[in-house]
Amino acid sequence: MMRRLDPLGPAVALVACVVFLLRGFDAVLSRDLALYAYAGQQVADGVPPYVGVMNRSGPLAHLVPGAGAWVGDLLGLDDLFAMRALLLLVSVAAVWATYVLGREVFGSRPVGAATALFVAMMPPFVLYAVGGPRDKTTMMLFLILTLVAAARGRWGWAGACLALATLTWQPVFLPGAATVAVAALLTPGRRVLALLRVAVAGAVTTLVFVAGFAIAGALPEALDGFIRIHLTATYQPGFDDDPEAVWEALREAYDFATYPFAVGLVALPIATLPSAWRLARRRTPDPQRAGDVALVAAVAGELAGLAWSWRTFNGWADALVLAPFAALGLACVLALVLHALPRRAGAGVAAVACLGLLAGGLGYSLDDHDPVLRAQRAEVAQVLDILPDATMVSIEAPQPLVLAHLVNPTPHQMFRLGLETYVDDTWPGGLAGYADWVSRTRPTIVAVGGGARYDWLMPTLDAHYVEIGTTTGWYWFVDRDLDPATVRRLEDAVAG
Repeated sequence: MMRRLDPLGPAVALVACVVFLLRGFDAVLSRDLALYAYAGQQVADGVPPYVGVMNRSGPLAHLVPGAGAWVGDLLGLDDLFAMRALLLLVSVAAVWATYVLGREVFGSRPVGAATALFVAMMPPFVLYAVGGPRDKTTMMLFLILTLVAAARGRWGWAGACLALATLTWQPVFLPGAATVAVAALLTPGRRVLALLRVAVAGAVTTLVFVAGFAIAGALPEALDGFIRIHLTATYQPGFDDDPEAVWEALREAYDFATYPFAVGLVALPIATLPSAWRLARRRTPDPQRAGDVALVAAVAGELAGLAWSWRTFNGWADALVLAPFAALGLACVLALVLHALPRRAGAGVAAVACLGLLAGGLGYSLDDHDPVLRAQRAEVAQVLDILPDATMVSIEAPQPLVLAHLVNPTPHQMFRLGLETYVDDTWPGGLAGYADWVSRTRPTIVAVGGGARYDWLMPTLDAHYVEIGTTTGWYWFVDRDLDPATVRRLEDAVAG
């Protein structure tokens, strides 16, 4: 199966890295990206995940950016730049791993290169490679490594990588577990032992994190963020809530990769039918058919991922969990074409496919970029130059906290899709009590995200604060007791 290190894998990863770098690290810091950046800053300061900021993703969504922020502090680099640089390395590793996956499954280096380039050149993947941090990047790396381990029959590694993927973003467990389970059951020999190895490795990996939270005294918060909120408070829309709107959002986000993505998802189960037929007819173990096992298992993973997405789909970023399966589907089509052509003609087709994908990624990196982060940094710096000793509370607006290196006085910043219910259940006096706490503590600034003008919050803001505007993704509210001249200076600063 060509498991020796060959130069094409790192070469493809290097090409992808160049495309990522051409886009630059100065993309807009959105609410979700700032949430993980803020979580990373807190981890770098020694605050455990979920204690610094309550969030519904897994602990690695906090810890990986935290490692970047820690290294940045060590080297004297800007926190956000350091986190984005680390996620760039994670993205490059994911591209290399995807190459290995395609090569292992199809026994072809050109097909492996095309598989990797499809994942690497998708606009959302490019965006998060240098414009994060985002949990989906780390999740994809561990999901792809799970698929590679399953294709190679390394069941312990498959279980550990599946656990790490789940500890980044919980819904990945369904497609990942379906893939690994079917691969183990279709592999002749000790099927029960294979499944046991998967389960034990996954459990041990998870228990390491449980023990870490227990030692840090943060296990209750971790259980709340990782499990409780999802079981008791979360409501999330599904793909079926408004398919037309979801499809339009996907088309806008995935750009040129939208239709290839859809074709790959459709092609995988169809193109895998011959593999399923060969496996059904097989009577004795055949190491040469390991690719058939991997493809049939991938179909199970894709179907599990589609079923979850139909029920729960928060936006185009969630579709990234299906990207490895779509890539395998397109690789199936390419492999069939190459098999039908003479060798030289097939090599030409593979080269054209790779160049086409590369052109799409380059076009996205060079043409669709607005360095909004510079304006965000400037705005925050100007406000804090005027109010150097300001205290700040974030209501779904972690961006200014990240850019100013300030700490929110509570772990609660997010209030959507169940977190509002969680705060209402756990904060003394519920959401009204939280608004009352803001009234009593009177932070100098309340930063409010777009769409976060909640009924329980606005009376407090109307009574004690004045809105001075927004230009880059959130609204500034400052204490009414500030002198009018200062308020006018702040309004001018925000207006740019």
